[in-house]
Amino acid sequence: MGRASSTKRVARAARAAGRGGESKRSKSLAWPLAMVAVVGLGSALIFLSREGQAVAEAPILGDHWHVAYGVSICGSFLPPLADAQQDTSGIHTHRDGLMHIHPFSTRYTGEGANLGAFAEQVGVTLEDDRITTPGSAELANGGECDGEAAKVQVKVWDGADDREGRLLEGDFADYAPPNGSLVTIAFAPEGADLPKPPSAGTVPDDVPGAAPVGGEPDTPASSSTSVPATTTP
Repeated sequence: MGRASSTKRVARAARAAGRGGESKRSKSLAWPLAMVAVVGLGSALIFLSREGQAVAEAPILGDHWHVAYGVSICGSFLPPLADAQQDTSGIHTHRDGLMHIHPFSTRYTGEGANLGAFAEQVGVTLEDDRITTPGSAELANGGECDGEAAKVQVKVWDGADDREGRLLEGDFADYAPPNGSLVTIAFAPEGADLPKPPSAGTVPDDVPGAAPVGGEPDTPASSSTSVPATTTP
C-alpha cells in the first residue's frame, strides 16, 4: 500500500507541474501578443488620423490650385486685380483673373486658403456688409446701384460647366474656394443676375507653372515674390 500511495503522489505532482508549466507559458506569451495588438491598433489610428487631416486641410503645402474670380460693381466687372503687396501667403494673382493658391505655410492651408486672404493680398476689404476695392470708395449694404438698394454678394460655381452656381449666405471672407471653381464678388441689388467671372474657362490644369490663357506662368519659389514653405505653431 505504501508503495502504491507513493506512486500516486508522484503522478499528482507531475500533473500539477505540467499544469504550472502550461500556465507560465501562457502568461509568457500573453505580454508580447498584447504589445503586438496595441502597436497594430496605434498604427491604424495614426493612419486614419493622417488621412482625415489630409482631407480636412486641403489645400496642403505643395498643392497648386487655381480659381477664376471677378469683382462686379453695379453690374460691371472691374479689370483683373493685381497684387497690392509682396506675396507672403502663397495666395496671389498674376492680374489674369485667377487666384493662384499654393500655400507657403500652414496658416494658409485648408480653411486658411480663403477669400479673406486673397482680398488682403490684392488690397480689397471684403466684409459681409461692405466692400472696398483699390482706388474706390467703400460700398456698404444699403448703397445704391442706379437708384436701387444694393448689397455685397458672393456667388460661386463648382467649375466652368456648372450652370447654376449658388449664393453664399454670409461669412464671405472665410469661404475657401475649391480648386477649379469660380467666384464672383459683387455689389448689386438683391436678386440681380450675377454672371460668372470673365476668366471662367481659363483655369489651367493643376500643374505647377501652367500658364492660364492670357496670363503668365507662376514664378518658382525662389523668386522675389515667394517665400519657402514653413509651418506655423
